[in-house]
Amino acid sequence: MRRIVLVLLVFALVVLPLAYTRQGQVAAQSDASLSLPGLEAEVTVIYDGMGIPHIYAQNPHDLFMAQGYVEATHRFWQMDWWRRISSGTLSEIAGQATLGSDLFLRTMNYRAAADKDWEVMSDEAKGYVEAYASGVNAYLDGKSPSEVATEYQVFASQGMPLEIAPWEPNDTLRWLKIMSQDLSGNFQDELFRAEIINAVGQLGARFLIPSYSFEDFPAIIEPGGVDYTNDEAMYTIPDAMDYSNVSLSLVGDVSLDNPFISPFGDGAGIGSNSWVIGGGMTDSGMPYLANDPHLGIQIPSIWYEVGLHCTEVSEACPFDVVGVSFGGAPGVIIGHNAKIAWGFTNVGTDVQDLYVLTINPDNPNQYQLDGEWVDFELVNETINVNGGDSVELTIRYSVWGPVISEVIGFEQVMSLRWTAFDANRTLDALVALDTAQNWDEFRAAASLFDVPAQNMVYADVEGNIGYQTPGLTPIRAEGHTGMVPVDGSTSANAWQGYIPFDEMPSIYNPEAGYIVTANNSVVGPDYPYYITNDWDYGYRAARIEAMIQRDADGVITLDDIKAMHFDNYDSKHGFLVPALQALDFGDEELNGLVAWLGEWDGQADADSGEELLINMVWLKVLEAAFADDLGFTPSGGDSMYMYLVSQMLASPTHVVYGTVWDNNTTEDQETADMILTQAFVDGVAATKARFGDDPSAWAWGNAHIANFLAAPLGQGVDPAFDPILDSLFNVHIGVSGGGAIVNATGWGNDSFRVGGLPSMRQILIPSDWDSSLRINTLGQSGNPNSPHYKDQVDLWATGGYHADWFTRAAVEADASAVWTLTPAE
Repeated sequence: MRRIVLVLLVFALVVLPLAYTRQGQVAAQSDASLSLPGLEAEVTVIYDGMGIPHIYAQNPHDLFMAQGYVEATHRFWQMDWWRRISSGTLSEIAGQATLGSDLFLRTMNYRAAADKDWEVMSDEAKGYVEAYASGVNAYLDGKSPSEVATEYQVFASQGMPLEIAPWEPNDTLRWLKIMSQDLSGNFQDELFRAEIINAVGQLGARFLIPSYSFEDFPAIIEPGGVDYTNDEAMYTIPDAMDYSNVSLSLVGDVSLDNPFISPFGDGAGIGSNSWVIGGGMTDSGMPYLANDPHLGIQIPSIWYEVGLHCTEVSEACPFDVVGVSFGGAPGVIIGHNAKIAWGFTNVGTDVQDLYVLTINPDNPNQYQLDGEWVDFELVNETINVNGGDSVELTIRYSVWGPVISEVIGFEQVMSLRWTAFDANRTLDALVALDTAQNWDEFRAAASLFDVPAQNMVYADVEGNIGYQTPGLTPIRAEGHTGMVPVDGSTSANAWQGYIPFDEMPSIYNPEAGYIVTANNSVVGPDYPYYITNDWDYGYRAARIEAMIQRDADGVITLDDIKAMHFDNYDSKHGFLVPALQALDFGDEELNGLVAWLGEWDGQADADSGEELLINMVWLKVLEAAFADDLGFTPSGGDSMYMYLVSQMLASPTHVVYGTVWDNNTTEDQETADMILTQAFVDGVAATKARFGDDPSAWAWGNAHIANFLAAPLGQGVDPAFDPILDSLFNVHIGVSGGGAIVNATGWGNDSFRVGGLPSMRQILIPSDWDSSLRINTLGQSGNPNSPHYKDQVDLWATGGYHADWFTRAAVEADASAVWTLTPAE
């Protein structure tokens, strides 16, 4: 990718001024009257001061057609790039650099999976998707690619003209599959666990992959179940996991978190926060609902803000909703209507299983099942590669699903079983959410939300709050834990069905008065079904509950919610700093730096030198403790290792933990104190080497940088070599927060650069919808020449918001432009 992009950019400064002029003419935000073929009646689009469109139409067809048209004007390159990802055709542009991701995504065959969704979708929802597609195509009609977006003109200027295919409903549905893929990474967890078992054995793995601690961290459906009004809880040694009958030796060295395979993000920092507080605890006597989905960093923003309003709300035209959507999909995904509000965080339900196949030694196109050799279904694909020869791919499908081991670098042949390969009704669920009027209708919509499983929080204008777990959740056969790859030669390991929706976790107006979700455990250990063991380890959830429980006057205000959203408390402060304080370094400067950390409040603010130092030390601890045992240094932002090290420090001579503290590459017997001492010495030295000797000049935001790189033209631009081009496409900003922090700007390596982040923040207020607030990461537009390309980033980075208007009067009072769309003659 880098080579191709750099070639393209050699002459980019010559063509960009012209490109910006043409793009500006196409998508300028000013008053306009436009005619659209296929529109049935006049539609009004009012843009507010942030460039957010509120669409007013007389019928649903026109509403969604207008949405498709408007979103295409601002985001079509992003939409087209995303559909290339979902179709596995990036290499047609980027060449060899993206071939690996294309092989993986073509093997997943999302087009076929999306076709299954279309078959079960309601006629009503099909009509909305078709109307949206017709709006996108109405925008494309009559325009050359160079008039549609800057990127097409740059490619054309370098002899690589790209054609634009019409938008199809399958393009929309495929992108929902990509979203599901990024939020359903269980098969990667299975491989990780199997590799840990291979490295340290089953006994060691039980302690190095600790279970969720219900004594320290909350379960979602038991709000208030842990008391955070006192001092920080001590961590306890977890119960052992069940790894019975597991013996695997897997090979491979492949990253599944690259932005082409996982455009929404993957790994440390990917999750979300949401919480809803009932009126009994608030200043207004009505609920507040807060939400901030943590997804992969990218530009333009993942979310497109929009209002969808029927001019007269009725059974025939029931939409009156504002919130955020994805470019390429109709409707509002997260937001509120006149009656209810909702938010999402990822459950992490175990919806994927890897089945290890036994291949016929005489015929690689057969696998064993129940004592017989069964033919794979074979599908042949051709991947065109820019600048190289086409690649032929034969995909093998077993009864479990596609064989994916070959395209992710594993020798052992494995098929993937996944709920997203079944027919799903998620788009029907989103339509139903947009129009739901009460708790019962909200739950009815949730019952259709098949994939990906999301924690859904709820508030309404009657003052009610609630929570629902949706999603197809497999019931596995006895002996099949779902924790590691399983034998695929017997149908005894097949799924037995799904948990009935009425038995999925749900709460309504809980006694505690609030509900918090932060990818933590949904249920306690007594829940009769298995959902997953791959919960986030609960630091964010515990911190949010603690802030609610410890509120100074017990009355939650809007300012309190804002402070919670942007809270930067780093839980390493609670266990790593005390461990350092227990040591004597025999050096005045080092002891002084430890004392400095002891005076710190633990807030990972952008100007915090303490946060910079503690993370430098943290990386040294992880490397010294784990690299010799596991063969890799864990991610610095991973909550599992925070929890694990906290236990290792509390019980340093434990039979397993003591072995981990010891460095098995030396003849000495290292202890926790020895490792911690050297890690601090090395961490201080590394901080000085990068940021100077003066601690007063150290700042977390100087290292912890959010680099928003436009795909593909901004990816590979060297700011030092070409600062002008970089400033046109990309955004770089130092930020606060970090991994396992409520302000979850996650990072995973020693560069400290942001990988996952709060992709938007919203605070919804049913007592007065026009008082609601939202912030996007960057802005509405995908056009670098637009004033709304990056006009929100400074607010986002500093914890600010913009108004989330709902009523037409409020929208009109803040109007910056009005479009009138009329039916073509």
